[in-house]
Amino acid sequence: MSLNHGINTYKSDTEFSAVIEAAVGIPFFIGAWPCHAGKGYTGKPQLVTSFSEAKDLGGFSKAWRDANKAPKWNLCQAIYSQFKLFGVGPAIVMNLFDPATHKTAVAAATMSVKDHVVTLPYEAIDDSALVVKTTDQTPTTLVKGTDYDVIYGNDACYIELISTSTHYAKTSLSVAYNEANPGAITSSDVAAAVEKIEECKSLFNIVPDLICAPGWSSTPSVAVVMAAKAASINGIYRAKAVVDIDTSTSGADDYSEVLTYKNANGYTDENMIVCWPLAVVGEDVFDLSVIACGTMSRVDSENADCPYESPSNKTVPITGACVKAGTEVALTLPQADAISYSDGVVTVINNGGWVLWGNYTGCWPSNTDVAKYFICTSRMMDWICNTFVNTFWSYIDRPLTRVMIDAIVNSFNSWLSGLTHENKLYGGEIQFVAENNPTVNLIAGKFRLDTKEASPVPAQEIDMYVEYDVDMLTSALSA
Repeated sequence: MSLNHGINTYKSDTEFSAVIEAAVGIPFFIGAWPCHAGKGYTGKPQLVTSFSEAKDLGGFSKAWRDANKAPKWNLCQAIYSQFKLFGVGPAIVMNLFDPATHKTAVAAATMSVKDHVVTLPYEAIDDSALVVKTTDQTPTTLVKGTDYDVIYGNDACYIELISTSTHYAKTSLSVAYNEANPGAITSSDVAAAVEKIEECKSLFNIVPDLICAPGWSSTPSVAVVMAAKAASINGIYRAKAVVDIDTSTSGADDYSEVLTYKNANGYTDENMIVCWPLAVVGEDVFDLSVIACGTMSRVDSENADCPYESPSNKTVPITGACVKAGTEVALTLPQADAISYSDGVVTVINNGGWVLWGNYTGCWPSNTDVAKYFICTSRMMDWICNTFVNTFWSYIDRPLTRVMIDAIVNSFNSWLSGLTHENKLYGGEIQFVAENNPTVNLIAGKFRLDTKEASPVPAQEIDMYVEYDVDMLTSALSA
């Protein structure tokens, strides 16, 4: 042992942890995007932070639905809503479209060349099946990079002849290719892909708290799987499934049918945020779930990434609402209340401007637990739980001492107090209760902390009573 003559000072680790707040308002979108026009298929979740980045990775098309109005490039509407309409990010997308698998061969056909360009559908895939030949009596196969380039844009695939090619002046060419077939993706594929959210923590150190599969969540079997996963991601994190009720004639194409359909098809989970009908922006039709995700992301962001405020009665950048057949939906306030307050479904209403309308998760009205039926109180509790996991995961397998317990309790109480001071909580407290920690658990390395919190409920009803005061009349007239 060395000896130091004089005063010596040493630094010890502080037994107080800075709280690591969980990510909030980050959606996990599931579906298909035209990645053959981007950087290609990866088979895993992809983090995107801007519209341009998303387009670069997955291409972009406004063909969000096919001719039968089934989901097609549904991820494109999600990223358009998130980044263009709401201007919030990031988002995580799980693309299921694999150009190597989901394709259909298109036989060779003679096509005209205009301004040295052949125009193919946007769904044309630039792979080995793309064969470009001359239409001469003895055809010649053109070489990509020497005779032509392939360019995607403006909802089309262009074969552009290169000026140095000997075929530059051709007026017709024979073209065969594979065509993207996202219609081969099934609801079972989407339901299975929900599990991919488990990879986000290891890939990005982010656990999304909103699960959304626009166009697919209106299939009850998909919505149920989404809600089940939302309750337990990686076994420890919590989220919400933002889902849509089918607006076709076989679903609920009138507001009066919403509750019946919701109850009959299992859209009643506390981990669901259920939406009806579709939203319209100009000529574009969006699943309301993506509009709800964008609204929550924006509201959370405006509140320093804290989900304590309800998304209801917040402005949404839409121009109308409709059902699957295209019929306009223009709800009166009583009709909107019937859906939102009575049915527990989020909708939209134009009341001097379009707003999202509805405070309840899917479990309302059958569940009367305030921590579960309000969107904001339920998300807030999820966030607090996720934050606890993020902050104290590093404490797992450390020596179990009273100092460690106190460090957890003191730091988390300090954080809860800060939220209370900011009016994001009415109050909150965590404590170690001896009687809840029997010796048999302690010697097994297990201990329990009990937390109480109360987050703000939305002011759903403000009443003013007014009466005519005759004394005021007589006083004014006799003056």
